[in-house]
Amino acid sequence: MKIILLIVTCSVAASAKILPDDFPQCKRNDPELEKCILAAVEVVRPRLLNGIPEVNIPTLEPFNVPTLKLDRTANNLRLKANIKNMKAVGGSKFTIEKFRLNLNNKYVAEIKLSIPKLVVTADYDVKGSRILTLDISGQGRFRSNITGITVVAKGNAKPITKDGVEYLQAEKAITKIRITHAQIVIDDNERPVAATSAAAFFNASPNIVLDILNPLIEESSAAIFKAFINKILGSIPLKEIFVEDA
Repeated sequence: MKIILLIVTCSVAASAKILPDDFPQCKRNDPELEKCILAAVEVVRPRLLNGIPEVNIPTLEPFNVPTLKLDRTANNLRLKANIKNMKAVGGSKFTIEKFRLNLNNKYVAEIKLSIPKLVVTADYDVKGSRILTLDISGQGRFRSNITGITVVAKGNAKPITKDGVEYLQAEKAITKIRITHAQIVIDDNERPVAATSAAAFFNASPNIVLDILNPLIEESSAAIFKAFINKILGSIPLKEIFVEDA
């Protein structure tokens, strides 16, 4: 989901006046606006490795999420976890498969992309939690190799006014995520034997566990996306996001 954020903000960055003149600008009334934005993404792509601080776009390699709280109870799942120092590597290899943008009053957008591989590391603190009948409580650090990722994100934004200036603000974000395969290594400080058993269970049947976790993954990704995109949109006036015809 973090990659979705960067794709959308790349299109914003490519048309903002605060960036260099050699960046392509996309006009609001361009009949091929979507193609213009996709071309702009490719121009901006090399700069994503180190981020674009002018418009609050963070570093892509690695992409950092300082803290994340997870709390969900459902069939076969009870999870309360604090995740810290999460880093994801591999996001710069994304491929955009579909992009649609409708600049009506809701500013509706949809994007589909694929990522060949992500390596995710993080510190975790999990209490009173289980997947199926497996106790997964503990504290430590995990590393996961995730391959064959497909993400579809949909959302809409609305104009808001701050200090007499109009900006966009994301109202709603929904993500659908599919992962072909994943493997995990867990280094647990409290329960190393139980952690080894949990990792072995996951690695033997990753699709079963991912199916159980998928709703939580999608909800968390959508929340992260909305928060980050609003941080970026809040720094760029609406009139600089989509250039009007002269």
